Amino acid sequence: MKKPLFALAAIVLLAGCGTSGTQAAPAPSAAPGPVEVSNCGTVYTYAKPPERIVTSSTVATEVVLALGLKDRMAGTVAATDIMQQYAADLTGVKVISESAFPPPSKEVVYSANPDLVVSGYPDDYGPKALGDRAVLQKEGVNSHLLSASCPGGTATVEQTYDDLRALGQVFGVQDKAEQLVTALKAEVDAVTPVTPALRVFDYAGGKDKPLTSGANTLVYDLARRAGGENIFPETKEFGQVSWEELVKRDPQVIIVEDQVFEPADESIEWMRSYAPIKDVTAVKENRFVVIPVNDLQPGLRSGRALKALAEGFAR
Repeated sequence: MKKPLFALAAIVLLAGCGTSGTQAAPAPSAAPGPVEVSNCGTVYTYAKPPERIVTSSTVATEVVLALGLKDRMAGTVAATDIMQQYAADLTGVKVISESAFPPPSKEVVYSANPDLVVSGYPDDYGPKALGDRAVLQKEGVNSHLLSASCPGGTATVEQTYDDLRALGQVFGVQDKAEQLVTALKAEVDAVTPVTPALRVFDYAGGKDKPLTSGANTLVYDLARRAGGENIFPETKEFGQVSWEELVKRDPQVIIVEDQVFEPADESIEWMRSYAPIKDVTAVKENRFVVIPVNDLQPGLRSGRALKALAEGFAR
């Protein structure tokens, strides 16, 4: 692959109005200079395209590979669940951790000597993982969190378009980035929402108190586009709710996140047998929509997740 020029036009990528994501602004055509990216409200400066990328989540790995940057990958995490079209591209890339949960430690990531870490999960920058992004920046390691995972923002599919364009500018692969945006947008725009809207609950695990994705997460942006109405709009990010309140709000459909530590088929079997929710419409009518957990994360899977949700809602 031909490497991009190190002297890139000055680019300022500004956070979208009212969001904490990433957006690209047109560059002045005057003198060359560094690329600046605003990600989750902080500006990251790239004097030249990074040469050693570590991707600390599967969805981030897919984005980097899709942009054609395999030759710059110094390491990756959880390489077994990669989208089929990128599996071959991952061959030969060093796997620094077999699992993304819990996320890899700073020592594990730094063992690959990265100059950029790209992730899809905010927990990757937690105290038991890579730690504070400002500290990484001071140590010469830039970081990029896929913008729909930025804490405190309202997640949308469009933020993935912004991420692709931003990373495209950083690495000088704008044309490839735009091709990916066009393809993903076509998948998203092709889905027609179910009408009238259905009362929807996202089940992310838990027996005593179910864990659910909040109204500001990508899960509910996708659910809304598919024709779903969140029955817990007051829960903004991720949180536990009560089964008693779920019964009162009576979801017509339950989204079941399929996870390694809590497989969807086991979750559904348990919910069917749990007496307190036996009269909930979704349970009575067996209306469960199973979605792999990574499909509900920011990245290139949003089109297929949205399609699966719409088809599931329509059944």
